[in-house]
Amino acid sequence: MQSPRSAVADPARLAALASYRLGGHAGDADLDAVVAYMARALDAPIAVINLVGPDLQCFPAEIGVGAPFSEVPDELSFCAYVVASGEPLEVTDALAHPVFAGNPAVAAGVIRSYLGVPLVDEDGFVLGSLGVFDDDVRTFSGAHLDVLQIQVRLVRSVLSLRRQVVAHRWDARLLAVQNRALEGVATGSPLDEVLDLVAAAVRELAPDAEPHQRLALDDTVARLSTIATEADAWRRALTRTARQDPLTGLANRGHLLASGQEALSGRGGAVLFVDVDRFKDVNDRAGHAVGDQLLARLAQRLEAGLVELPGAVVGRLGGDEFAAVLPGVGRDDAAAIGRRLVTELADQIEVGRRTVRVSVSIGLAVAGPATTFAEVLAEADVAMYGAKARGRGLLYAGTAGDELPLPRAGDDSVPALTSDAPGAGAR
Repeated sequence: MQSPRSAVADPARLAALASYRLGGHAGDADLDAVVAYMARALDAPIAVINLVGPDLQCFPAEIGVGAPFSEVPDELSFCAYVVASGEPLEVTDALAHPVFAGNPAVAAGVIRSYLGVPLVDEDGFVLGSLGVFDDDVRTFSGAHLDVLQIQVRLVRSVLSLRRQVVAHRWDARLLAVQNRALEGVATGSPLDEVLDLVAAAVRELAPDAEPHQRLALDDTVARLSTIATEADAWRRALTRTARQDPLTGLANRGHLLASGQEALSGRGGAVLFVDVDRFKDVNDRAGHAVGDQLLARLAQRLEAGLVELPGAVVGRLGGDEFAAVLPGVGRDDAAAIGRRLVTELADQIEVGRRTVRVSVSIGLAVAGPATTFAEVLAEADVAMYGAKARGRGLLYAGTAGDELPLPRAGDDSVPALTSDAPGAGAR
């Protein structure tokens, strides 16, 4: 007899065998009833449903063995030869057989005769056998063989149903994971949480996946990861649109008002109201494109000038007006910061043949722990007009000692306003 080892170890057959998820006693009443009937109908002390792996026999149901599996070399296994041939096998006297005499159970006197038929599943793979063993020399009849052949059809149906149930359970678990991930995306869960959920699903489902299920799992993971990543990017883009000023990239007015209130809440601090001097003249003489470039450049400098201040919030209120919120900063420190910014935000642009020097006027107001951002911003706005009224290009916080005029030279300078009324003249 040719060795059954290569047939037993066929990868496709082993994959089919693994798909049934049976590693021993199944505890299935139908399968238990089959072996009980086989034993009674053939008057045999041992009856088994045997799923055959390399050097291993697994018994989903058995009578007379008393164990869920046994380890026997393929070359000595009755069932391995049934798998290899795909045909029924009858052994009348195993002890006198040239191959099976070496089987440990035969040598021990437990087995003397055998009748088995191949267990072929619905996909055509020989999973193992249905067989009976006797402890005496015996010749089996055609009727005995018919009993086993009939029981094979029942076992095949039961195993097929069990595999479908297992597959459906796995699919249901995959669907549940997909639904949880999509729910997380829809409710705005952080991207890391959604991806962690997907990764956990892979760890949970992959060990039980058949090849086609593994493909479905990989495809689902790829789709969910793409959906979550794209949704996160879209959500971040919407957030930026809702919060950022499109020209300067700073906080827009709405976000500035909200975050400014949050920054000052419970801590107090200072607010600088920044206005570009004579910006209307820049627009009128050089055009709006040049004016936009100037605003973007000044916004970058303003943000960079406060980058080392923890919790500072910088935003554009509209037009050429900006505000900087300095949480926890006192009046003297805020004044020093404001004076520095007056210098750092000084700029110049070329308009035709002329160089126009640009300055900013900054108003300073200080908020106590109970002051609202709207209140302190209004005070800083009034102080900014005070800076303009005192000559522009300086910081004003309500007293003359807070002024820091910038030097002016040439014909580009415009006479400072002399009125103390807010809003007098051009900004």
